[in-house]
Formats: sequence, structure tokens, C-alpha cells
Amino acid sequence: MLILTKYIAKHEFKPLQKHFTIEDIIEGGRKVVKGLGQKIKPHGKSVKFRFFKIRIGSAVKGRMIVFLVSENKKVVPLLIRLKKDKKLGMNMSADNPNVIAQIDKNLGHVLDDIAKGKAEEFEL
Repeated sequence: MLILTKYIAKHEFKPLQKHFTIEDIIEGGRKVVKGLGQKIKPHGKSVKFRFFKIRIGSAVKGRMIVFLVSENKKVVPLLIRLKKDKKLGMNMSADNPNVIAQIDKNLGHVLDDIAKGKAEEFEL
């Protein structure tokens, strides 16, 4: 199951809809469940989650960071960027302070949206 929260849909996915479809995001979630994502080390307050980076898209290349709720295999996107994005996309790693700051910001909004029921679920 892929959970797309209202915040991520508006701030991460909507600006990139001319490059990626919802099917690209869902396919990325499938890759994570199959174990094809690159594991990213947790940091700070996020140590209770498992993070993965995966490639998305076919014609236009992109990257997506998600966290996985391991007990029920739910995948939640946190960060979606084009590979050519100079600030976050080209160096989407746990060593990039810009990526860490954006993940922390988005994670707070995502957890709040999930608690308030502001999320849409998609089958993988």
C-alpha cells in the first residue's frame, strides 16, 4: 500500500506532474517493497523509520525518498525530485544537509496528515 498525503501531493508531486504520473510514484513504491530501493541511514528524530531512495520515471529521470512502515508494508513518499535538480536531486543522500532538512520538514507534515486522515491510499 502506498500512502500519498495531502502535503506531499501538493508540495512535492503537483509541481512535477508534467514529468511524473501517479503510476510512476506507485511503481516506485513497488520497487521499495521488492527490496530494490537504496537504504538511507536514519538521522535525528527519524531513527524509528526505514528510509529508501529509488529511481522513478522513464523518459524524465527522477528520485524519490520514501519511508517504509515495516510491520504493514506501507510506503510513504517524503521527497520527490528530478535528477537534474541541483539542490536536492543530484545529491539525494543522507550526507546532504539540504536533503536532511527537507526530509525532517516533510516528515512532520506527513505524520500530521496521516493522523488527521488527510491521505490517499493506492494498492501496490
